[in-house]
Amino acid sequence: RRRADLRDHGDEAGVERAARVETLVQAARRAIDQFASEFQQTYDLRRRATRVLGKVTQKDNIKFDGLSRVAHVTDATDWRVEYPFVVLTPDSEAEIAGMIKACFELGLTVIPRGGGTGYTGGAVPLTPFSAVLNTEKLEQLGPVEMTDLPGVDRKVATIFSGAGVVTRRVTEAAEHAGF
Repeated sequence: RRRADLRDHGDEAGVERAARVETLVQAARRAIDQFASEFQQTYDLRRRATRVLGKVTQKDNIKFDGLSRVAHVTDATDWRVEYPFVVLTPDSEAEIAGMIKACFELGLTVIPRGGGTGYTGGAVPLTPFSAVLNTEKLEQLGPVEMTDLPGVDRKVATIFSGAGVVTRRVTEAAEHAGF
């Protein structure tokens, strides 16, 4: 109606300006609606992820909170691209296969992570739809054992270690055993 009033008064520049403003207002409304729908989509995916992942691990191992996500946004490279959608902290290695299967079902990229001390960028989420699989709790450390390995003509010292064992602990166990 405003444009009609401008036209009636011969203000063609005003009519053109009003048309541009209307275009901008419509674009802003679409952007706001799209932004608001992202919140609902994130909420829905979090609920679904909690349900699907809850079948293979305890609920407290599924972390959507800001502190967990910001702590896993980078590794020692200090590169920051995206926050992970979720951080998973399995209690045992037996849970990992189910977690990975659930993440694939949810459409999430899986990023395995130890302590985050690597300088390779391998633990940096590149998509907002990623799940960081933190293995820090998997700290099994076996004794040094002499093992036959294929293609080796003598037994070699080996140590079974969980994915979350700090390398220094393995080194110390080997040194303690005389290696």
